[in-house]
Amino acid sequence: MSFTDQKPRYVTEEEVIAPWGGGKNGIYFRCYLCGHQFIVGDYFRWVLHEKMNFITCNDCDGDDVYLRWEQALEEVRNKYWWAIKGK
Repeated sequence: MSFTDQKPRYVTEEEVIAPWGGGKNGIYFRCYLCGHQFIVGDYFRWVLHEKMNFITCNDCDGDDVYLRWEQALEEVRNKYWWAIKGK
């Protein structure tokens, strides 16, 4: 089973110390919606999205996760001119 299968998983010790997003020791292993930094035993899910794949925690996951992700991306695009790529 791969973490990209979009099924819920529980964080392992290996995942906590892995390099995520270019950061060492799991510093960027966080929920992309709320910023929660994952620890061993936390629920997480990798979500495939047409614009940018993301990781979500248990509290942020749900039926409307795609809509909330789109809204978060739009907020960033509206605030930072350099995030306009792929709009």
